[in-house]
Amino acid sequence: MIAAIIPVSPLSSVKTRLKEFLTPKERIELIKTMIMDTYEKVSPICDTCYIISKDNELLNEFSEYGIVPIKEPHEINNLNDAIDYAINYVKEDSVLIAPADIPLIKNEDLKSILYNFTNNANNNSNNTNDRNTTYNVNSITNINNSNNANNNSKANNNSKANNGSILLCPSRGGGTNLLLMSPKTCISPKFEGFSYVKHLEEAISRDVDISIVPSFYMSIDVNTVEDLGEIFIHGKNTLTYNYLKKIGIIVDSKHSSAGRFDVKRLTHSLSENTEIITLDSKVRKTAKN
Repeated sequence: MIAAIIPVSPLSSVKTRLKEFLTPKERIELIKTMIMDTYEKVSPICDTCYIISKDNELLNEFSEYGIVPIKEPHEINNLNDAIDYAINYVKEDSVLIAPADIPLIKNEDLKSILYNFTNNANNNSNNTNDRNTTYNVNSITNINNSNNANNNSKANNNSKANNGSILLCPSRGGGTNLLLMSPKTCISPKFEGFSYVKHLEEAISRDVDISIVPSFYMSIDVNTVEDLGEIFIHGKNTLTYNYLKKIGIIVDSKHSSAGRFDVKRLTHSLSENTEIITLDSKVRKTAKN
């Protein structure tokens, strides 16, 4: 069984790097919309989807969509401790950590990832039928000692299988945009900073099997105005794209050395009062029966 865990900061502190471009209410609605995009993508491949946050408004709102709320204890003060708390809370034996701000992930990619990851975890062998969607890092970086005698190879592989497996989707900035762990405690989460390298090192030190998904769409997390442009260009089938369009975001192509595009406001300035578009739970509700 697999649990998806979506950690979210309190609404009062979300996406502060966008504060010169979006109003506080717009930033709140943006994160809510991205959560819904993320949830709708990961839900089909998971048995249960959880959201962990200190924010009661957020937990209450998304429980209506079928996401199980986990109230983050007040004494927790960093992301990794919050994720650890959620991992210990869930009943499932495998977990998928999915940040709230990756709305470009696709259902077909996740299904392929789960298929390959499951085969890899069961067989502890390289993924040969994944059409380059995933690859096993052990076959590329030779984490296993290539000088081991053949008669020790099987024993080493069986030992590694017992230690578990992880799958990583790196972000463009050196972070981790998806982390799938089976069993859920095979490594400790090390998000923030250059977490991709930290997760690799942790898995190697624990002799855990590693698969990597180099995906453009899953590498994009939304933190800057430029990231909004990526959503506008590549995410036309997402709720996040629809929200950006409704609040007057446009993208102009530049095709120059100064950059690929400009992200602009179409209808109003940041200082103006605007009506914020909210999610309609009756229309978008996707709770499992």
